[in-house]
Parts: sequence; structure tokens; C-alpha cells
Amino acid sequence: MKIKKIIHGVLLVLGLSVIGLLFYYAVWLLLDEDFREMWQYGWPWTSWMMLMDYTATCLVTTLVTLYYWRSREKAERERDKFRLQALENQLSPHFVFNNFSILADLIEVDPKRASTYLMNLSKVYRYTLSHLDHDKVTLQEELAFLERYLDLLQQRFGEGIQVRIAPDVAKLQGKLPPAALQMLIENAIKHNEHTKERPLIIDVTSDGQRISVSNPKQPITTAESTQVGQHNITERYRLLTSQKVVINDTPNRYCVTIPLLN
Repeated sequence: MKIKKIIHGVLLVLGLSVIGLLFYYAVWLLLDEDFREMWQYGWPWTSWMMLMDYTATCLVTTLVTLYYWRSREKAERERDKFRLQALENQLSPHFVFNNFSILADLIEVDPKRASTYLMNLSKVYRYTLSHLDHDKVTLQEELAFLERYLDLLQQRFGEGIQVRIAPDVAKLQGKLPPAALQMLIENAIKHNEHTKERPLIIDVTSDGQRISVSNPKQPITTAESTQVGQHNITERYRLLTSQKVVINDTPNRYCVTIPLLN
């Protein structure tokens, strides 16, 4: 792909140089009377002169083209950086809103559990404050954060939520957008029934290059979707890499697979 891009760039420079050289000769012909008189007696340039002029034109065209593409790439990087920051900023209020709602419920039902929940929530939120300004975090950091988040789920839902992380996942090396796994698990909980009688079992597995978060479909018909979580993850991956987020939605099971980043 990179070689093809270089070839296209070279061909572009050569083509633009020919156009530039012809334009240069045309301007000279229009503005210089002596040159027009010379033109009447035949072609005024030797092959060597034309080669030198074309070489100079190629050099100027190359410099101008490089400056243009560098400026364009810099502008695109800045645009993507600001878009990525905007997506990351969505995570903090999205996370806080959901967990404060849970905390409010616990305060009414069990104040002691609410106090413990608040302490754990503060540790989880500390992670969001210190890591969401990063484009990527290591898988080990994400799993450590996920463990604290699962503690919150256990306090809130008990046996209604069961998250099974395959042993080989922790052995992998790579990076992820911060809070990616947490948001996928949160989405599964939001859109599926989860009770002690009918627990929601969420599996986190890997094929060595990608991590999958899957769950059986136990839909809650009254669940409202803001489209923040999954869209956020998909967009962050689009800005960070050419690798795609894969969504496999079958009648009985829902699975989202995200690639590990180098």
C-alpha cells in the first residue's frame, strides 16, 4: 500500500511538472517579444536546455507538493485528535450518570452497601480521570480497571450478572482505547434482562489478536438506547487504526470483537 502511494506521488509530480513547464514556456512566449521573434525561426530550446528546465520544474513541483501534503496531513491529524478528544469526553459523563443512578437506588435500599459502593466507585472514577486523556492504554491496565468495575456490578446486581474472562486474555500483549471493555459490558447489561433466576452471562474471550465480548440475548423491551457506548468505541477505533470493530448479531447471541492495538 505504501509503495503504491509513492508511485502515485511520483507520477503526480511528473505530470504536474510537464504542465508547469508548458505553462512556463507559454508565459515566456506571451510576454517576451525577443522570444517570439526567435520562435519564428524554429524551436528555441535544445534538448539539454529542456531537460534542465524540466528537472528544475520537477524539483519545484516536488517541494510544493510535499509542503501541501504535509500541511494536509497535519490538518487531518489535528482534526482527528480533536474528534478523538470529543469522543473520550463522552465517556466521563456517560459513566458517571449510570453509576450515580445505581448509587441513588442503593441509598434508599441499603445505606451501608451504598457507602461501600461509593468508595469503589471513587476508585473506578479515578481511573477515568487519569486515563481518558490517553488514546490507548495497555490491556493489563484495562483489565485492572475492569476488575474494579466488576466489583461494582457484583455489589449492585449480585448473581444476576456473571462476567467470565478467559484465562488467556490476561496473557495477551497490546493496547485498547480506555474503558472499551467496560463500555461493552455496560451495554450488554443495559439491553438485557439480568436477574438471579435468569442471570446474564457475559463472556470475554480472545483469539490472540482480538478480544470478544459476547452474551446471550435476553432483551429488555423497555430499554432506551442513547447509542453513546458502542458508537464511541467504533469511532475511536476508526480514528486510531484501519482495523475494524466487528459486530456479530445473531438471533440468540450478541458479540462485539475489538482488535488489540500495537
